[in-house]
Amino acid sequence: MAIKNNISAKKIQPKKLNFWWFAIISIFFCQLLIYTWVRTESTQTIFRVSKAQENFIKKTSYNKALSIERDRLKSDDRITRIAKSRLNLSTDTVNQTIYLAKTLSGDEG
Repeated sequence: MAIKNNISAKKIQPKKLNFWWFAIISIFFCQLLIYTWVRTESTQTIFRVSKAQENFIKKTSYNKALSIERDRLKSDDRITRIAKSRLNLSTDTVNQTIYLAKTLSGDEG
Protein backbone atom coordinates (compact mmCIF):
# COMPACT_ATOMS: atom_id res chain seq x y z
CA MET A 1 0.00 0.00 0.00
CA ALA A 2 1.06 3.44 -0.78
CA ILE A 3 1.19 6.08 1.81
CA LYS A 4 -0.81 9.13 0.92
CA ASN A 5 0.59 12.46 1.84
CA ASN A 6 -2.19 14.65 3.09
CA ILE A 7 0.08 17.69 3.28
CA SER A 8 -0.63 19.88 0.35
CA ALA A 9 2.33 21.30 -1.45
CA LYS A 10 2.87 24.95 -0.81
CA LYS A 11 2.44 26.94 -3.90
CA ILE A 12 5.46 29.12 -4.43
CA GLN A 13 4.33 32.41 -5.78
CA PRO A 14 6.70 34.12 -8.17
CA LYS A 15 8.39 37.15 -6.68
CA LYS A 16 6.76 40.34 -7.81
CA LEU A 17 8.99 43.04 -9.05
CA ASN A 18 8.78 45.70 -6.49
CA PHE A 19 8.17 48.80 -8.59
CA TRP A 20 8.48 51.02 -5.54
CA TRP A 21 12.18 50.30 -5.30
CA PHE A 22 12.58 50.92 -9.00
CA ALA A 23 10.76 54.28 -8.67
CA ILE A 24 12.90 55.36 -5.70
CA ILE A 25 16.14 54.46 -7.47
CA SER A 26 14.93 56.28 -10.60
CA ILE A 27 14.14 59.39 -8.57
CA PHE A 28 17.59 59.37 -6.95
CA PHE A 29 19.23 58.92 -10.34
CA CYS A 30 17.25 61.80 -11.84
CA GLN A 31 18.16 64.01 -8.89
CA LEU A 32 21.82 63.17 -9.40
CA LEU A 33 21.62 64.07 -13.10
CA ILE A 34 19.84 67.35 -12.37
CA TYR A 35 22.34 68.27 -9.64
CA THR A 36 25.26 67.56 -11.99
CA TRP A 37 23.68 69.62 -14.78
CA VAL A 38 23.01 72.58 -12.47
CA ARG A 39 26.57 72.54 -11.13
CA THR A 40 28.02 72.40 -14.64
CA GLU A 41 25.84 75.25 -15.90
CA SER A 42 26.57 77.43 -12.87
CA THR A 43 30.31 76.90 -13.34
CA GLN A 44 30.06 77.76 -17.03
CA THR A 45 28.02 80.87 -16.19
CA ILE A 46 30.66 82.01 -13.71
CA PHE A 47 33.33 81.58 -16.41
CA ARG A 48 31.24 83.58 -18.91
CA VAL A 49 30.64 86.39 -16.40
CA SER A 50 34.33 86.67 -15.52
CA LYS A 51 35.27 86.74 -19.22
CA ALA A 52 32.67 89.47 -19.85
CA GLN A 53 34.09 91.47 -16.94
CA GLU A 54 37.60 91.18 -18.40
CA ASN A 55 36.34 92.38 -21.79
CA PHE A 56 34.51 95.26 -20.13
CA ILE A 57 37.64 96.32 -18.23
CA LYS A 58 39.73 96.16 -21.42
CA LYS A 59 37.23 98.20 -23.41
CA THR A 60 36.80 100.74 -20.62
CA SER A 61 40.55 101.27 -20.28
CA TYR A 62 40.90 101.56 -24.07
CA ASN A 63 38.07 104.11 -24.13
CA LYS A 64 39.81 106.14 -21.39
CA ALA A 65 43.09 106.03 -23.31
CA LEU A 66 41.32 107.24 -26.46
CA SER A 67 39.67 110.05 -24.52
CA ILE A 68 43.01 111.18 -23.11
CA GLU A 69 44.60 111.05 -26.55
CA ARG A 70 41.71 113.04 -28.06
CA ASP A 71 42.07 115.71 -25.37
CA ARG A 72 45.82 115.87 -25.98
CA LEU A 73 45.31 116.27 -29.71
CA LYS A 74 42.72 119.02 -29.20
CA SER A 75 44.86 121.05 -26.81
CA ASP A 76 45.46 124.68 -27.74
CA ASP A 77 49.21 124.48 -27.11
CA ARG A 78 49.61 121.66 -29.60
CA ILE A 79 47.53 123.43 -32.26
CA THR A 80 49.54 126.64 -31.77
CA ARG A 81 52.84 124.75 -32.00
CA ILE A 82 51.77 123.02 -35.24
CA ALA A 83 50.57 126.33 -36.68
CA LYS A 84 53.94 127.95 -35.97
CA SER A 85 56.23 125.11 -37.01
CA ARG A 86 54.53 123.34 -39.91
CA LEU A 87 52.23 126.00 -41.34
CA ASN A 88 54.57 128.94 -40.78
CA LEU A 89 51.84 131.07 -39.29
CA SER A 90 52.72 134.01 -37.10
CA THR A 91 51.22 134.92 -33.77
CA ASP A 92 51.02 138.61 -34.66
CA THR A 93 47.46 139.82 -34.44
CA VAL A 94 46.05 142.88 -36.08
CA ASN A 95 44.80 145.55 -33.71
CA GLN A 96 42.34 146.76 -36.27
CA THR A 97 38.93 145.10 -36.61
CA ILE A 98 37.70 144.66 -40.15
CA TYR A 99 33.95 144.48 -40.77
CA LEU A 100 32.58 142.98 -43.93
CA ALA A 101 29.75 144.65 -45.77
CA LYS A 102 26.26 143.22 -45.67
CA THR A 103 26.28 142.69 -49.43
CA LEU A 104 27.50 139.16 -48.94
CA SER A 105 23.97 137.94 -48.28
CA GLY A 106 22.74 139.37 -51.57
CA ASP A 107 21.15 142.56 -50.22
CA GLU A 108 22.46 145.85 -51.50
CA GLY A 109 22.20 148.91 -49.41
